[in-house]
Order: sequence, then C-alpha cells, then structure tokens
Amino acid sequence: MNLTLKSAHEHPIPFLADLMTRSFEGYLVPIHITEAVMHTMIRRDGIDLTASRVLMRDDEVIGLAMIARRGWTSRLAAMGITSNARSGGVGTWAMGQLIEEAKARGEKEMYLEVIEQNTAGVKLYEKIGFKKIRRLVGYKLENPPVESDVEIEEIDIREVARQVTYHGMKDLPWQLSGTSIMQHTPPSRAFRLNDAYCLITNPEATDVAISSVLVKARSRGAGLSAVLMRALFAKFPGKVWHVSPIYPEEMGFIFEHVGMERESLSQWQMSRAL
Repeated sequence: MNLTLKSAHEHPIPFLADLMTRSFEGYLVPIHITEAVMHTMIRRDGIDLTASRVLMRDDEVIGLAMIARRGWTSRLAAMGITSNARSGGVGTWAMGQLIEEAKARGEKEMYLEVIEQNTAGVKLYEKIGFKKIRRLVGYKLENPPVESDVEIEEIDIREVARQVTYHGMKDLPWQLSGTSIMQHTPPSRAFRLNDAYCLITNPEATDVAISSVLVKARSRGAGLSAVLMRALFAKFPGKVWHVSPIYPEEMGFIFEHVGMERESLSQWQMSRAL
C-alpha cells in the first residue's frame, strides 16, 4: 500500500465537493457538500487549495484535507477519509504529512475543530500533539413567540466585521473572526441596535443561523444583545433559529438569555504549535 498526497488545486471544485461528501459518509453530522457550498467555504474560511490535499492509496482517491491559511497560522478546515480506508493509520499518517508541510511553509501554529462526541477523532488529534483550547457550543430555538417594537438598523456586513475585529475577543474561533465575517455576503444580513451588532443568514429561509453577535465593551452587561436578537425574532417570525457549535462555551449565556436551548453536539477547538 502506497499512501500519497496530491494538491487539491489540481482537481475541479465539483470533484472536491463530491469527495468531501463521500469522505464524511456515516459521520456524526450528515454532510452534503454541493459545488456552491464548496465555493462559499473556500471564500469564507480562507482555504488555500494549493496547500489542501487529496489523499491517495495507490491510484485510489480515499480522502480530502482542506487547509485554510492566514499569516503564520493555518487551520485544518476539514479532513475526511472514505469509509473503505478508515483504518490502518491513514489519518495519523496524513496529519503527520500536513504538519510537516505547514512547518515548511513557515507557519507557527495549526488550529482545528473536532466534534467532541467523535472520540476517535479527538484521540487522533491528541496523539499527534494537538491540545484542547476550549469547548465550542451551539443552540437552537424554534418559532419564538416574541413581540418587539424596538427599531433596529440594517447595516453593511463589513461594518459587523470591523466591529468584531476591533471589539471582539482577540482569540475568537476562525469562523467567528472579523476576517471570516468580512467574507459573508447577501442574502446574509446584518443589523445594529446602538452598540449591539448581529449577522444572520438569509432570513427568508425557514432556518436562520446567527453568524455573529457582538456588543461593544462599553455597553456590555446591559442586555443589548438579547434586545437585538428578540427584535430580529419579531422582525422575521416563524423561523427556526440556529447557532452553529462554533461559539466558545463562555459565550453561551448570550443565547440562553433569549431562551435558546443548547444542542447536544459540541466541538473542541484545538491547536498545535509547529
């Protein structure tokens, strides 16, 4: 058996989308990646296809590793292996290669997120030197019966990104950083209430995700984020509201204050010095 890695940029996007879908077959969370979803993921997360890798066993394609890069830091945005190749240490071998390649590029640290309930995945990453930073959690609220006469202002998504960069936690997870938020575009929409800001996905859809929420430091503790979110619930009624499990656990109170319930799946944010 001969294991090799090939640059993902050698393959068309539809091929990579299909390969990612197949590589996560039977995963804890159903994953179906379309060509459009793959393009959005690449843009928002800063994925470098020249550094991303297609895993090969002899002449057979058996997996995909997507690498995002910013400055001296890289992130394993996704790694999956097809069901017929998930044994024999393929994952350990691939991660070892990816780490060496990151070092050769001059990067100083690598991040990743892994579902906490995926015990095999957690053990793999710990085995190769990744350390848990913190738990990331998600929330859900169906059709909240909320009335609000609070007037909120719709703003450019770029303004939310700027505020997150200036006023947000300095070590926010990759997908919540101002750099990532800057890459969101309509039909996502952004809103403001005084010093509170919120970015949501397309509110015309049945399911709406809260992609970012921030209150400037000078106004924290006054409940502004809850007032803003309740105003959004009232403005767009009859929706199922989601918070993906990419928020630090210490931020959970923000969503609990508006009645959202914590989801059962959580993630570990992990890092490894290079």
